[in-house]
Amino acid sequence: LATVSVLYCLLIPMIMMFTLLTLSLSTTVVSNQPHILYMVVDDLGWTDVGFHGSNFPTPVLDKLVTESVEMSKYYVQPSCSPTRSSLMTGRYPFNMGMQHLTTIIPGSTAHIPLDVKTIAEVMKEQGYETHMVGKWHLGYASWKYTPIGRGFDTFTGYLGGMIDYYNRTMNAGDIVGYDFWHNTAADYTHDGSYTLTDYMTDSEAALRKTVAAGKPSFLYFAHQNIHIPIDVPPTTSPKCESVSPDRRKTLCDMMSVLDSAIGETLQLYKDLGIWNNTLMIITTDNGGMTYYQDAFPGSASSNWPLRAGKTTLFEGGVKGVCLLTGGDNVFPSNIRNLKYFGMAHAADLMPTILTAAGMSDIVPSLEFDGVSHWESITKNLTSPRSEVPVNIVYSGLNYTSIINNDMKLIVGKVQGAYDGYWTVSPYKEIPAPFDPHNTTRLFNLSADPNEYHNIAESHPEIVEFLKQRIESYVKGKRYSEPTENTFHPLAVPELHNGTWAPFLH
Repeated sequence: LATVSVLYCLLIPMIMMFTLLTLSLSTTVVSNQPHILYMVVDDLGWTDVGFHGSNFPTPVLDKLVTESVEMSKYYVQPSCSPTRSSLMTGRYPFNMGMQHLTTIIPGSTAHIPLDVKTIAEVMKEQGYETHMVGKWHLGYASWKYTPIGRGFDTFTGYLGGMIDYYNRTMNAGDIVGYDFWHNTAADYTHDGSYTLTDYMTDSEAALRKTVAAGKPSFLYFAHQNIHIPIDVPPTTSPKCESVSPDRRKTLCDMMSVLDSAIGETLQLYKDLGIWNNTLMIITTDNGGMTYYQDAFPGSASSNWPLRAGKTTLFEGGVKGVCLLTGGDNVFPSNIRNLKYFGMAHAADLMPTILTAAGMSDIVPSLEFDGVSHWESITKNLTSPRSEVPVNIVYSGLNYTSIINNDMKLIVGKVQGAYDGYWTVSPYKEIPAPFDPHNTTRLFNLSADPNEYHNIAESHPEIVEFLKQRIESYVKGKRYSEPTENTFHPLAVPELHNGTWAPFLH
C-alpha cells in the first residue's frame, strides 16, 4: 500500500502538468489563428480617397495606406452583387449566374448557389466565430440564402441593395418596405438613428464576445457608406464646407464619417489587444457612381482620371481601391507601404486571405476561380495572373470585357450607359472622345490607362484573340447565364409586416 501511495503521489502532479500543458497547447493553437477583418466600402470611387488625390478628408485611410499593401491593378465588377459574390466565394460571377446587369433587385429569387461555399462557411469550419454587419445584397428569397443561412453566427444589417440611412426603408418603384435585421428578426429598435452608429455598436459587441471566449474572429464589415441615398450624416466635416455642388459636399461628409468609423474599428482591435494578430482587407465593390444625372442612381463620386464609373466597363467602373494590412504578428514589415502592381481580381481575395492566415492547405479543395497573391506580395514575385475576365454575359456578345496583359477589350454596350470623365475640384464632367466604333473597344492600358484611344480598328488580330479568350470562358464547365432576377409576387412587403423579408418557405 505504501508503494502504491508513493506512486499515486508522483503520478498526480505529472497528470496535472500534462493536463495544463495540453490546455496551454490548445490555447496556443487558437491564438495562432489570426483574427480577420474583411471590410467592403460601398461605391467607393478611385478618387474618393485622399491618397488618390480626392478633396474628401480621409486621414485614417491616408495613414493606413502607408502601413499596407495597395493593390494598384485590382479589378472588380461594375456593380454591387456581382462583385460581392466574388468576394464571398472566390468565384467569378459568371460561373455562378451572378453577373446580373441590374444587381439583385428587390423581390428577386437570385442568390449565391448553395453548393458554393462562402468565406463565412469556410471560416466557421476552421473554428472561427463569424459575424457580419452592413449590406448583404446576395439573395434573400429564403432564409437559407441570407447571412445566417450562409455561415454567419450573427448578422446586423440589411438584405437588399440600399436603404435610407435613418428610416431603413427601401423603395422598389412605388413599393416601400423596411429592411433592417438582427439575425432573422426585423430590428426596429434603432429606427431613426444613423445606420453606421448601429453597425459600430453591434460589431463591437460581437467582437468582444468572441475575444472573451478565446476564439478567432471573422468580421465581414460591409459598410453602407457611400452608396446613395445622399443623406446628411449626424456629424459634418469643416473640410467639406468648400466642396461643391451640394450633393458632392454631402458625399464628402458621408466619406468623412466613414473614414472616422474605420479608425474607430482599428482602435477597437487595438484596445482589445488583438490587432497584432489581425489581418485586414479593405475593398470597394465597384467604381464610384458619378453625378451623371440628378435622378436615381446618380451620386457625386469621382474616379478621375479614370473613365466613367459604376455600372460601366470602363476603368472608372471596374478598377477598384483595395488595401491589405494587419498587425505585426501576421503582416510582414517589409511589405508595408507597398504598391503591388500585379493584376488581381475580387475573386482573388478569398484565396489570398486563406493563404495569409495559414490555411493554404484547404485552398485547392475549394476550387476557386481566383488565385492567391500572398506569395507574390511577400516574395516580390510577379502576379499569378496575366488576365482578368472583367465581365462576361450574353455568351460574351454584349456588356462583356476582358483584360489580357496590357490589352483590354469591351464588347457591346448597354442602352443608357453613361460615359465621360469627372474631375475632382472643380467637380465637372469632361465628355469622352467621340467614337463611331463604340460596340467594340480595344485599349492599350499601358500606353492609354484612361481609355482615350480605341485601337480596335487598327488591331483586328488582337480583338479576335481576346474574343477567343472570352469564348473559352463561355465554354467552360461552370459558365452560367444570369439566374432569374425578376420581382416575385410573394415578396411584396405588405405580406411580411411591411418588411423586405424572405418569402420562399
